[in-house]
Amino acid sequence: MIDRTIVTRRIEEIDRHLKRIEEYADIGLEEFQQDPIVQDVVEYNCFQIVNHLIDIAQHIVVDEEYGFPQTAYEAGQILFEKHIFSQNDLAIYREMVGFRNVVGHDYTNINKKIVYSILKNGPKDIKGLVSRIVKKFL
Repeated sequence: MIDRTIVTRRIEEIDRHLKRIEEYADIGLEEFQQDPIVQDVVEYNCFQIVNHLIDIAQHIVVDEEYGFPQTAYEAGQILFEKHIFSQNDLAIYREMVGFRNVVGHDYTNINKKIVYSILKNGPKDIKGLVSRIVKKFL
C-alpha cells in the first residue's frame, strides 16, 4: 500500500520547484539565453522535480507490488503497463528522466533552447503527471 505521506511530501516539493520555474515563465528566448542565472534556476529546479517524480514512480511500483524497477526508466514503463501512465505520459516521463541525466552528469553542452522549451511547456506536463498520480493514489 502506498505511503501517502511520502507521495504527498514529494508532490509538495514538486510544487515548490514549479513555483520557482514559473517565476520566469514570461521571459523571452533571447533574454533567457543571455541570463545564465535564470538558466541555472530552471535547470536545477527541473532536475529536482524529476528526481521527485522518479521517487514517486519507484515508490508506487514497489509499494503496489508491481515489481522492483532497476532504473528510473523501468519504473515509468511499469506504470505504463499498469495503466497509470498513458503512452503520452510515458514519453514525457522518459524525456524528463533523460533531461535529468544530462543535467545530473554535468554535460557541458546543455542545449539552452531545450531548457527554454521546458520552461515554457514543462510545468503543464509535470502538473498533468502529478494530477494522474494524485487521482489514482491520494
